[in-house]
Amino acid sequence: MSKQKSCYNLSGDNMNLYDQFFLFTTISILLIRVWVYLFPKPSPTIKQFRTHHWMYGLLFTIILFCISNIYTNLYLLSISVGLFLDEIGFILINGKTHEDNYSPKSFLILLCFIIILFIFREKIIDFYF
Repeated sequence: MSKQKSCYNLSGDNMNLYDQFFLFTTISILLIRVWVYLFPKPSPTIKQFRTHHWMYGLLFTIILFCISNIYTNLYLLSISVGLFLDEIGFILINGKTHEDNYSPKSFLILLCFIIILFIFREKIIDFYF
């Protein structure tokens, strides 16, 4: 049986860290989706290599797993995982355009990964902390 790690969320209600992680990651994904949809600018290119926000999310997630275990970093971890998961469908379908990122197939893959994140949220947080 897993430990119930708890912390207070923004509303002051007691919510365990697992649910906070899932909630803030999901909110991050939604905010990123809205932002990218409203402002569809191409990502930066470095010497003909186009970066995407999933790369920053993956890199930041790896760094957080390597150097930190402070409770306040739960929110940073949520944002970085959200950056990565937002484009997981785009990655898996080998997307090339902005429209690929918003295709039904991409959304379905994202939804599957959000469900997987929910199922494994306790294992992820237990590993992190």
